[in-house]
Amino acid sequence: MSARLFIRNDDVWRLDRRFRFFFDLAVGCGIPVVHAVIPGRMEPGLVRFLCRAREKAPGLMDIVQHGWVHEDHSCGSKAKYEFGPRRSLKSQREDIRTGLKKMRLAFGDHFTPAFVPPYHGYDGRTLRALEGEGFRIFSAGTSRKETRVRILEVQAQVSFSRYSQGVAAINPAREVMALLARGIHRRPLTGVLTHHADFATVASRRQLEKFFDCIAALKSREGWRVLLFSEILSGLGAS
Repeated sequence: MSARLFIRNDDVWRLDRRFRFFFDLAVGCGIPVVHAVIPGRMEPGLVRFLCRAREKAPGLMDIVQHGWVHEDHSCGSKAKYEFGPRRSLKSQREDIRTGLKKMRLAFGDHFTPAFVPPYHGYDGRTLRALEGEGFRIFSAGTSRKETRVRILEVQAQVSFSRYSQGVAAINPAREVMALLARGIHRRPLTGVLTHHADFATVASRRQLEKFFDCIAALKSREGWRVLLFSEILSGLGAS
């Protein structure tokens, strides 16, 4: 029985201790990770680090676009978004295009044409703008907008973090693995969402270590694959 999954790490923009811990742990365990970088906030040190790292181990990471500056435009509504109902197609397209230019300039061939909307918020205009800019993959949460576009949608169904009144907490690794196991054989692809900044304590970092240990063990089994977005595009015959 086969199982295919991806791990997506959001809110990447600076080379701090929490990012290095997450990054080094994943690479050390041989776990491929899709890193979603905020183009309007990314720091030069992070760009240099990721470019060097991908040259050394291209099969262990993807670099994709995470919105523009990760700003909330919902004006206090219940669901936050940087791209969504209060924003016109023109304004969304301008921010997406500006971010894309920065990503291509910073990362060149190391950039994979995939887009992750901040807060998982978006609408049909977002998808049309992304299609017009040549993005090939769109990755949000489990909600879907009924808009016909040619972009491949890959959902992150399982989250390592949970939030209450804006405060982040880490789910135990065993619960994350249980959620993963519950649906992985019923889906063609399952996504696990992480935020490296949320692993702020010794206890939470231990849960990440346990999770990566479990994934590394499963990855060695026949039929289990941890995929990058670039691999998915290669399988579709995309460049």
